[in-house]
Amino acid sequence: MPARSPIRELFDIPADIAYFNCGYMSPLSLAVREAGRQAVDRKGRPWQIVPPDFFESVETPRALFAGLLGAPADHIALIPSASYGMAIAARNVPVRPGQRVLLLDEVFPSTF
Repeated sequence: MPARSPIRELFDIPADIAYFNCGYMSPLSLAVREAGRQAVDRKGRPWQIVPPDFFESVETPRALFAGLLGAPADHIALIPSASYGMAIAARNVPVRPGQRVLLLDEVFPSTF
């Protein structure tokens, strides 16, 4: 049996599964699943959530990703999904009469 990849160990994927459809829906890593559980637990106590909590938690990932790209952190937008980002971008691109915004068919159906 071949050795398991150290990256594969970060996920709960059976050894006999090779999953390549990550553009559609990628598997969540074990760390992300734990963070999700913690977030649900936190949301179960909404009286402990204050307005800065909606903004402060995203600054570190924004800065880290900006560093990877060599861009300022305020040039990075975090969005809940690719289709949401595509819809926001399409609505904010100036389109003159006769021009169109083209999207790939059946890739992100929520943008239609």
